[in-house]
This record gives sequence, structure tokens and C-alpha cells, in this order.
Amino acid sequence: MKHFYQVCLTVFFVLIPVLPFCMASEPEVFDKDIDEEFKWLREEAEFVTIATKTKMTSQEAPSIVSVITGDEIRNMGARNIGDVIRNVPGFDLICGTDTYSRMHIRGMNSQGLNKNIKMMIDGHTLQSLGADEFERMPVAGISKIEIIRGPGSALYGTGAFLGVINIVTFKGGEKPSRVSLEAGSFDTLKPYAEFSYARDDFRAYLYADYYKTDGYDAEIGTDAAANAPVFPDFGPMYIASASRDMTNDTSHYNFRTRIDYKDFYISGFLHEADSKCPVGVLDVVTDEDDIKNFYGYGEAGFRLPLNDDQGNLLMKMYYDYTYFEVIYEMLPEETAEKHIGFLPGEGVHEGPAGKYAILGGELTGDYEIHPGINLTGGAAYEHFRHFDLKHYSNYNSGGFPIEVDGKIYQPFPPYERFPGGLTDIWEQGVGYEEADANILALYGQGTLDMKSLFFPDSQLKTLSLTAGLRYDDYRNKGDETGVSTFSSLSPRFGLSYAPTDKLWFKMLYGEAFRAPTLDELYLRGNLYLGQNKDLKPEKLATVEGLVGYRFAKNITASLTGFYIRVRDMIDFDMGDDGVFRPINIGKKESVGAEFEFKAGLGEYSYVFMNFTWQDVQDMSNKEIGWTGLKQEDFNPGDITEFSGNIGVNYGITENIITNISLNYLGERERTGEKIWDGEKLVPADSRDPVEEYWLLNTSLTFRNFPAKGMEFQISGFNLLDEDYRSPDEEGLLADDIPCPGRSYTGRISYSF
Repeated sequence: MKHFYQVCLTVFFVLIPVLPFCMASEPEVFDKDIDEEFKWLREEAEFVTIATKTKMTSQEAPSIVSVITGDEIRNMGARNIGDVIRNVPGFDLICGTDTYSRMHIRGMNSQGLNKNIKMMIDGHTLQSLGADEFERMPVAGISKIEIIRGPGSALYGTGAFLGVINIVTFKGGEKPSRVSLEAGSFDTLKPYAEFSYARDDFRAYLYADYYKTDGYDAEIGTDAAANAPVFPDFGPMYIASASRDMTNDTSHYNFRTRIDYKDFYISGFLHEADSKCPVGVLDVVTDEDDIKNFYGYGEAGFRLPLNDDQGNLLMKMYYDYTYFEVIYEMLPEETAEKHIGFLPGEGVHEGPAGKYAILGGELTGDYEIHPGINLTGGAAYEHFRHFDLKHYSNYNSGGFPIEVDGKIYQPFPPYERFPGGLTDIWEQGVGYEEADANILALYGQGTLDMKSLFFPDSQLKTLSLTAGLRYDDYRNKGDETGVSTFSSLSPRFGLSYAPTDKLWFKMLYGEAFRAPTLDELYLRGNLYLGQNKDLKPEKLATVEGLVGYRFAKNITASLTGFYIRVRDMIDFDMGDDGVFRPINIGKKESVGAEFEFKAGLGEYSYVFMNFTWQDVQDMSNKEIGWTGLKQEDFNPGDITEFSGNIGVNYGITENIITNISLNYLGERERTGEKIWDGEKLVPADSRDPVEEYWLLNTSLTFRNFPAKGMEFQISGFNLLDEDYRSPDEEGLLADDIPCPGRSYTGRISYSF
């Protein structure tokens, strides 16, 4: 951490001579210049819709909101949404052994990958894609990204648990058409194009890209095979792969469109990807995983203005569709050939395939029933199907004997290879059940402008109260296991108070839930994992307080404190039959603070800082093995206590812009959980903490170069080539998961 303190002090002393200039007395001419220079930034950053589904300033919004504008994204040279998210206080990205990055918000996460984060494009929830693959989302064509740090279920239902991310895209005519080409380290190539058109009441926007990369080079020093258990007359359970190189190659494409005519619109998004697992799902290095998925949605909506713009009624219908086929190499060919008698060069493979489809509709209305009294309400319905399922395997990966081609295969070592190699054994009872869900939601929210209602003649700037409540009802049905039902109430309250233009406060309380997924409810017959149709939703309650101060029109700072309590967290636990099943067993608490500072120094020149401190405790108090002893409260591990970001964007000239940022993440302690070694309680993970790191990123942009409409940008990431790592929670990768070293990206664009 000492390195970060040194950098902070350096930036602090650099800012000392700058701030007096920014804050200097605010004469009339200076105010006018500042208003003009920062108009481009404030128009995007000040107003948000994510907090209430109505347009209001981020200062008044009854949530802790961060806004990153499209210009800021463009200036930083972000390659993907992950590069943007790293700069948001409280957010931490962890590389996984599979294709997904996991996201912690304020030190909290849960099972189900990132299903506790609501990811949206223009208010449409990315149902089956979601935040699991957010790093593949295109950053071009984004007007801004609105982020709620905290619960959002009162408006958005399940998944708006720890945070909500809404990507607001451009509409036709809001920006020029553009063609671009990006290329960079790791043989990365990304061509993309945007078409923007507007005439009278008609607007159209189209976006398409293709992305391919070999991924960064890294080697896993020690995997699960290194210390594999040894069985008599059998040998080690795993044999190390001949290669320990991570496989990070991937390719995907995106297509996005929106067409508006007067108050009617249609929008759509398509995403298809083909990827490898960087390591392997059992933490044994493998290199023959094949992960394919296709996701798309179409949405049509109509906005009806009410009574001279006193309100709006939005009606929309949508259809989401996903196809996935995941074939994991569970064990490398070395293990398969020596211990299982597989063909040379063939590993142990299995994985699911299937389809998801969602048909839904929503009716949302907002109305000012009286000056100072605004109501928002709505109803939503979704039908969710999980169908056309398969489970491919070249051995018996079920938890019971199965028959293939007239022969019985046992579910335990030494495994026998199926004669035909990969075989669909879903009809034998292995994999997910076909299932469907019917979800009904009703919500309402009211905002009282108490300043205009009760204190119209006071000097108060803002005094408003927001209260809301949402009811969600779930009816899930598996084709074999039966019905699972549950419901949830999600209240929220917010008080915004600004005694002057310069000082403002917020006090917030909100609850949220994450519904169990159909995968968690209806997984059947797997050798290692089982189902639990009696799961309840995870529940969260958060208390937040914020104080903000505007030193000048272009300089603001805020301090946020938060307390989070999560109960009924879904985690896997072993039953008496030796099978892990998801159960509601977890309870966690997080307390912390976030500080943000932003200063504008001129057109396209600004500085930002943010710091986060957090303390997380697991309070589940689960039984330790079969000892009858209970876990004490402990740090769940792999979570930093302190993180921060510093960034500077500077317009050298009107057409030359440079951006530099530093991302810092403090040391991560290992889990404080205890296990029984047969004689005494010992730490579950005795490894040294994951070391702190700081990443230096920069970009240099030339606009209207070498000709008008042309733009050239060169960006560098992790320029100091920091050897930083993401923690392996299972402890099977002793040296954790290596992350990318120094890399570069170049982009050339032409706008017309």
C-alpha cells in the first residue's frame, strides 16, 4: 500500500496549484466560460433515469449513482465495459478459471456468477447474458453508463441485488456514422461500424462488430494435479497436463440496433461467442474446452405522453433467446489415457447444452398528480422457459449407473469411455431438468418535493422524500421435480436534502432479492452437484448515507457510508449422500465508506479520484465438518480492504487529448474459515495474502487526424507490467490466477 500512498501524495501536490485556479473567486466571466466548457459533460452526467425511471439529477436521485459519459469512455481508450467498471468506487473484478470475470461490489458477491448484478441496455435486462459476460459488451456507441451502487430491486426486481448497470446507447442522429478498426497485443483484432441516421420523426442507429484474440500468455505454476490424492493400485487422481499455459483465445460478434418513429421504437441486440477456459473447471490445467453461446433480444415499445407532459405511459414487449453449448475438458488427456484407458489425445469431457427463452411485457407510468408530488408505478410479466436440453459426456458423469448402447456404465472411477465418444446422456437423467417460470411483478413509488410543498419561500435548494415498494411472485415448475414457489417484497426509502447549491445530503434504505435460478432449482443427476427446489431467494438490506460538497461549479466531492446485510445466501453444501447441493446457508455483512472527487480543468480536461474502504464478515456460523463446532464470524477472504483510482484527462490542444489513470487494489487476505484436520481446528487456507497491485493505463487520442473526420488512438494497459493476480478461492491454484501484463491497443476511426 505504501506505493499507492506515494502516488496519492504526488497527485495531491500536483493538484494543489491547480485547485486555486479552478476555484478562483468565480467571477461572472469565469462562470460563463466554465458553463460553456462543461456543458458537454454535465448534460450527460447530471441527469439519470436509473434511480426512479424518471429523469432527475444524480444529486437528487434517491440512490448512490455513478455516471460515466461516452466521452469519458472514449478518452480512456476502454477496450470493454470491464475497463470502465474498474474506475467505479466499490467495484472489483476478479478473473475466473472459466471465461467469466466475477464482480464484487462493496466486498460482496454471491453464487450464480454475477446474477446479483442487474445489467441492462437502455433499460432492457440482459436476461440470459447479464453481467456474466459484460466484458464482451461493446463500448462504442454508448452515450453513458449509469450505475447504482446498492440495491435496486424496488424497481428492477431480481438481480438488482448489489448494483444496477444501465448502458444508455445513442439514438439515430445523435452522433455521426463511423467505421473503426482496433488491433493490439495478443493478436487482437476488432473491426466495427456504426450507422446513424435521422430525418423528421424517423431515427435509426445500427452497430456491428467482430472481435478475435488469442488472449494473453500466462502459465499456471501449480494446479490441482500437483498435489492430487493418491489411490492404492491406481496412482494420483490427476496427472498434470503436458502444458501449463492458460488458453485465453476467444472470438465473438455483437449487433445492436434501435429504430424510432415518433413515440414508437424497436430495438434489438445479438451476441455470439466461442471461447476457451483459461484454466479448467476443476482447477486442473486443460486446453480443449469449447464454450459456445448465442444471445439475442428484440423489444418494441410505445411511449404515450399524458396530459401536456405531466407524465408518460410506456408499454413494451420483448423476447429474449439464448442457445448455449458448453463442453468442458474436465481432466487432461494424460490422466484419461493412463488411468481411464481413453484414446490417446482425448481428455475427459462433459457439459450441458440447451436453450432459454423469455417472453415478457411491462407497463410503466409516471405522473405529476400535483406540483411537487410525482408517482411512478408499473406491472411486469415474464414467462421463462429452459428447454431442448442436452448433456454431452464421454463417460458416466451422472450420480448413478446409466445405460448407453445396451451397456451399463458405473458413476465412479475407474471411468469407462463411451464407445462413441461424446454422447448425449440427458435422457438418462443427467443434467438440468426442463423447466419454466412465470413471474408477475407490481411496483409503485412516490416522490414528494417537500421544499415546494411545505417550504416554498425558504432558501433550501432541495428537500425530497422517495418511498417505493415492489412485489414479485414466482411460479417455477420442473418437468420432473415439480413446483417451486416464492414471493418477495422490496421496499426502499430515500431522503435528499440540499440546504444550499453547494452542500447536499442523502439518507437511503433499501432491500433487494436474488431469486434462485432454474439451474439451481432443477439440476439433476450430476455426479458432484444436486438440485434443491425448496431454495428461497437471497435477501439484502442496505443503509447508506452521503454528504456532498461543490467547491466550485466544476469541482465536487462526496463521502458515502454504507452498511449491508445479506441473509439466506445460496451456497453449496455436502449432504449425507456426498452430493453438494445449493442451500440457503449464508449470511454476510459489509460496512465501509467511499470517497469521490471530480474537478474540471477546462474543455476535455478533468481529474477524478475515488477511494473505497470496506470490512466484510461471514456470519453464517456453519458447522465445521461433523465436529458439532460452529464457525465464528470470519473474513470470507479474497476481498481487499482498500482500493482506489486516480485519473487525469488533459486536452493538450483541441485535437490532441491524453488520458492517464492508476487503479489500485490492496492486499487480499485469505479466508478466515476454519476446518478440522482430525486433531484441531486449522485455517482452511494458510497461503500468504494475495499481494496488492496498481495498474497504470494511458491513452493518446488525435482527433481530425490525419484528416477531418479521422481519429487515431493508441492505448497502453498495465504499462508497468505489474505481475498481479486474481485469487483462486478454492486454493487449488497455489499461485492464484495470473492476469494480463503490459499490452497495447491502437484504433483508427472515420466519422461521416
